[in-house]
Amino acid sequence: MKKLLSILLVLAMAVSLFTACGGKKAEETTAPAVSVEGTMEELLNQVIAQRPVEFMGGVIPIDLTDTSEDGAWAVKSYTGLEDAGKLTEAAAYEPMIGSIAFSMVMVRVAPGEDAKAVAEGMKAGVDPRKWICVEADDLLVAGRGDVVMLIMVSSANEMTAQSFVDAFQKVVGGELDFVLE
Repeated sequence: MKKLLSILLVLAMAVSLFTACGGKKAEETTAPAVSVEGTMEELLNQVIAQRPVEFMGGVIPIDLTDTSEDGAWAVKSYTGLEDAGKLTEAAAYEPMIGSIAFSMVMVRVAPGEDAKAVAEGMKAGVDPRKWICVEADDLLVAGRGDVVMLIMVSSANEMTAQSFVDAFQKVVGGELDFVLE
């Protein structure tokens, strides 16, 4: 009887050891480790304060809840994405008048979504010829935490996308998670 009890006790300890040491696998998540503070409008204005432009421009909030044809067109035109399902907030900074190839867009990626995958979709879907008679030939997409910035400019206007990515990095206060060229 003592032998049987000892064997059962050893088995119970072994099972508890495997359970304790094995633990749970860390759940994989695509959620960013960093949440950038501020609205997209605030962040766009901060980037422009860091890297001023020589034209009259303004922030354009993008209504992600507008499912009309115009709303879908706005999401596609500004972000390059077919739908806004992976976003919680978006805004653009563009010239108010004239044919200047410049568009800076910031989006906040929804919790649980992969910011880099959203950025890749933006880069692949955006049209650098969306303006009349002008085209952006310098395009970068960068991300930090749950915020993705797409910048496209014409090098003919003596601006570089990299200068805006550098300003974005200063505004978000840390190393960027990625820059897609």
